[in-house]
Amino acid sequence: MAKNILIAYFSHGGENLVDDQIVDLGDEGNTKVAARLLREALASRGLKSNLFEIEPLIPYDRSYEGTLARSRQEYQDGAAPLINDGPNGYDAYQVIFLGYPNWWGTVPAPILSFLRDHDLHGKTIIPFVTHGGQRFLYSLETIQKEAPNATIQEGFAIAAPYMSAAKAVIEDWLKENADKLD
Repeated sequence: MAKNILIAYFSHGGENLVDDQIVDLGDEGNTKVAARLLREALASRGLKSNLFEIEPLIPYDRSYEGTLARSRQEYQDGAAPLINDGPNGYDAYQVIFLGYPNWWGTVPAPILSFLRDHDLHGKTIIPFVTHGGQRFLYSLETIQKEAPNATIQEGFAIAAPYMSAAKAVIEDWLKENADKLD
C-alpha cells in the first residue's frame, strides 16, 4: 500500500542567479518547478501526492540583492520567520518530500520554520534541493538536527543552471528509490 505523500516546498521567484547572471524567473522559482515535476512523476506511477508551498508571512524581496541581504541576516541570526499554516490533514502524511533552494549552504529560514512548527516524529523526510553547485552541502545535517525523530532519506539535487534536466533527475531518482514510497 502506497504511503500518503506530501510535497512541501519553499521557492523564491523573482530575480535569481543563473549561470552567474541575475535573471528574473517570474513567479515560479526553480524549486516550485521541481515540486510540480515531482508531483507529475509520482502521478505517472499511480501515486497520489499533495503540494504545499511554504510561504513566509512577510514575502522576500523579488530583487536578488534584497533577498540576498535578508537571507544572509536570517542565516546569521538563526531566524525562523512566521510562515503560512500547514496543509489540512498534515498528520495523515507518512512521507514528506521537502524542497528548497540551497541558501548559505543549508536550508532557507522558511524551511527551518516548517521543521520547527510541525511534529515530524515518525515521518520520512525526503529532501530535494535546487542549487547553484553546492548540492545539499549542510542542509541534511540541519534537517536531521531540527527533526531528530524523523527518518531522513537522501533525495535528489537539481543544479539551477540545468533545470531543463530536472524531469530526468526526478524520474531517475524515483526509479532507483521506489521502495521508499511503498
